[in-house]
Amino acid sequence: MKHLFSTALALVMASFSGLAQCDADHIVEASSFMYAPSSLTIEQGESVAFINLGGTHDVNGDVDSQTGMSFGNPESFYLDAVSGAPEGECIGTYTFNVPGTYNYDCSIGNHAAQGMVASIVVNPAPMTTTVVDVIAGSPDHTLLASAVGAAGLADALNAAGPFTVFAPTDAAFTALVEALEITAEELLALENLGAILQYHVLAGQAMSTDLSDGQMIATLLGPDVTVTVNDQGVFINNAQVTVADIEADNGVVHVIDAVLLPPAPPTNTILDVIQNSPEHMLLAAAVDAAGLAGALSGEDTLTVFAPTDAAITALVEALEITPAELLALETLGDILMYHVVAGLAMSTDLSDGQMIATLLGPDVTVTINEEGVFINDAQVTLADIMADNGVVHVIDAVLLPPTDKVEEAAVNVQMMPNPATDVVRIGGLQGNANVLIRDLAGRVVLQNDNAGQLFNVGHLGAGTYVVSITQKGVTATTKLVVR
Repeated sequence: MKHLFSTALALVMASFSGLAQCDADHIVEASSFMYAPSSLTIEQGESVAFINLGGTHDVNGDVDSQTGMSFGNPESFYLDAVSGAPEGECIGTYTFNVPGTYNYDCSIGNHAAQGMVASIVVNPAPMTTTVVDVIAGSPDHTLLASAVGAAGLADALNAAGPFTVFAPTDAAFTALVEALEITAEELLALENLGAILQYHVLAGQAMSTDLSDGQMIATLLGPDVTVTVNDQGVFINNAQVTVADIEADNGVVHVIDAVLLPPAPPTNTILDVIQNSPEHMLLAAAVDAAGLAGALSGEDTLTVFAPTDAAITALVEALEITPAELLALETLGDILMYHVVAGLAMSTDLSDGQMIATLLGPDVTVTINEEGVFINDAQVTLADIMADNGVVHVIDAVLLPPTDKVEEAAVNVQMMPNPATDVVRIGGLQGNANVLIRDLAGRVVLQNDNAGQLFNVGHLGAGTYVVSITQKGVTATTKLVVR
């Protein structure tokens, strides 16, 4: 008894499994020399499952079994014969993608002659209007329609969706190309055109009643757009919605009066590193004043030795000038380029005694000892801050380009040797000249009125010093390096 029950259960389960394969939009049953229903009307793209309730039957939509002539169906189709069962056995399914009338019969024996013939009428699928159709049909969106085609997004926006499209008018695109000083053709050829358009599309249908003030909505590109609702109207970022809720079968279109530009992707250039550092506000201002921002944010790989605000403050105090006067120096660009090296120089690439050419031309000298790593006489306090276009090393003093000559107004002197070890000679001094030497912390380490030409600097520690020479009411400054 248990065996019989198990066998019966297995047959039922097998039957269900067979019928599960016959999942379709419509069902036609085959049995007793007939198909039921013998006439069926469906829509293009729908499927029909044929189930055999008894006997052996096939589904022949190819050649008329009685005449031997082709049925002339829009598409020929055939499903192999199977033996039926009272609970139903799946012969197969067929999807009718081409509109028209399909005739078919059972080609087994004389079943067709016995009346086992039937037909299916496939009506064209109802016309649909997609968001692309809305755009293409609008006389105010010819440029947007061209852009969608140029970016290869038509198929995507013709899909099931739903989508919400913020559609800039031709006037909006014209304003953009004029602002960019490009032509409409150049706009359509932009590499990021697809990204710009995806920033105008939302996944899902957002009607105007679904929008609220301050709402942030993710676009297909990824970054959000911001909804503003106020007394003046509804805005998407800074573009006003001029016509809302143009519905399509796969979403909705809202007309806007400006093109939405995606936010620039975040960068981490050397310029960004400097500008984002609270310790380098003066250096950032100097880079801007010297017109070097473009170079430090460009594609060239660079290494920058970045003096802190404290280092620059010590220099301006030693020079007895203000930060504003420092930023106005004609030589500011040269000073900054003396802090920049072409190529990537990580801390592990530096070696004691190494000489590295700067963008200005003269070398800087690397010293590595038990106290740390030094560039000239500036200590590296933080190394290897990586950027997209190079690396930044923080230093505790400003690097001053080497010079053996000071010329300014009435001052015309020469200082040799430089670097010096014990004695330095300053030629060209006149009576009542004043020589003042400060360290980079601003402390006066040597002062001499009515100075002669020889100065003993042997007692000074090795390092970089700022020399100020005043005569005839004019002061000039230069750098002295003591070894």
